[in-house]
Amino acid sequence: SGENGIPKFDPSQIFLLGFSDGATLSIELMTTGKFRGGVVAAYGFTGTLPQLALDRLKGKPIWVFHSADDVIFPIACSDRLVESLRKVNGDTQDGNLIRYSRFDSDQEGFTGRVRGHSTGITASKRADIYEWMLSYVYRTNTISIE
Repeated sequence: SGENGIPKFDPSQIFLLGFSDGATLSIELMTTGKFRGGVVAAYGFTGTLPQLALDRLKGKPIWVFHSADDVIFPIACSDRLVESLRKVNGDTQDGNLIRYSRFDSDQEGFTGRVRGHSTGITASKRADIYEWMLSYVYRTNTISIE
């Protein structure tokens, strides 16, 4: 254990999980190089990331979740993000580095003004995202648990 009883950890191995505006912020924060990777759900940036941002995201494991019936952020936002990330990484649809869970409809059964905008819940409930994140942490052999 570290100072004040706080467990020691390697901050370079932290993954972000962002939903909605938090997904957009997570991508932005990952460009700082201070995070290992992330899971982003219902990404909402409508533009195209600048090349500098894409270069900084190269090699970072990122798993994107979005639902085609999202009434808040169009799925085209995540489609563009995934396409850009795969291009800069030379990653294919079957690649493990950039993953995309693209749903046809809301997986949590939300309706009305929030229909399709529940992929943050969907992502957080899946055991495989945690296994996927840990596979990248352990792959680097820099984790320190004391």
